[in-house]
Amino acid sequence: MESINCQATGPRAVALRIPEDLWIAGQMFSRNELQAMTSNGLLREVLGDCFLPSHIQVTASLRARIVAFVCGRELNSQTVIARQTAAWIHGLLPEVFTMCIYTRTYHRPFEPGFGLNAQFMQADVPDTQMVFRSRIKVTSALRSVCDCAQFDPLPIASRALSKVISLDDPYLNLDSIRESLRTYERSPERSRALRLVDSFGDVAQAA
Repeated sequence: MESINCQATGPRAVALRIPEDLWIAGQMFSRNELQAMTSNGLLREVLGDCFLPSHIQVTASLRARIVAFVCGRELNSQTVIARQTAAWIHGLLPEVFTMCIYTRTYHRPFEPGFGLNAQFMQADVPDTQMVFRSRIKVTSALRSVCDCAQFDPLPIASRALSKVISLDDPYLNLDSIRESLRTYERSPERSRALRLVDSFGDVAQAA
């Protein structure tokens, strides 16, 4: 096992231990101290008050494991990570401070701590719109962006769409997002999402 204090030439894949390898604000160091270490390249901020040594490569599976840690027993076989949290797991957002979780039945509110809050929505996600990351159910990248565009704050939704455009992915782009949204039931949220996607298309055409 590689020590977090070892000399590292760059990010690498290592066997992350959770929570041992997480640096959490308010334990040994304050958030300001951890952010100072981040500025010096020693750590990187990953989720809420959680930081990681900079030599650890951040992947979708690793992000899912961190989400599972902060949510604890609130995640089970009936829950699916969604919206901005799922977009973050897929690498479409640099950070999030809200745990968005879909569940088939009503779920009482809870506070996960770690500088985060949680939002539950009742939804039944088809298998075709779901993937597993480290055994954690997560909405697919396309479903995550569509839901983010519908339900999350506009700055967050816009940032996710900007990231999608920068990827130049033939399977995840404005056209595929627009086509997927049109299959949803009509609602004010769907209309907002379509307008947002169209606004990005107008900007791209103008460029």
